[in-house]
Amino acid sequence: MAKFTFQIADAPEPDVAEQGRKLFAGETDFLKGVVAMDGLPPADRIEVCFAGRSNVGKSSLINAITGRKALARTSNTPGRTQEINFFTLGDSHYVVDLPGYGFAEAPLPVVEKWQRLLKAYLSGRQTLRRAFVLIDA
Repeated sequence: MAKFTFQIADAPEPDVAEQGRKLFAGETDFLKGVVAMDGLPPADRIEVCFAGRSNVGKSSLINAITGRKALARTSNTPGRTQEINFFTLGDSHYVVDLPGYGFAEAPLPVVEKWQRLLKAYLSGRQTLRRAFVLIDA
């Protein structure tokens, strides 16, 4: 049997699961796309982000969990998301759609720039509480 070196969370208590359902069922809107750290929105709420390779389904997952089919723009073209996209989730959270890593149909200097932005965001954003990494399996 595989031994994990990270903690696997237990299923949430029913009341906690209901709070999460209500949170994601609430009002959600696109706030802004960011291309530099100085463009980040105020660090005034909890952030959760979605990371993964290009075209793994990060934007589609955000649309699914918020119940909004076109909230986060999707594309069949790898590398379509080239900014860190912030969505408000009620008045207490941001949901963050990150550019993918790996292959992208974008010029190399553009890809390198957004990869530097990703590293800075993931390592330095104080209000980032969770990073969910999607795996195409």
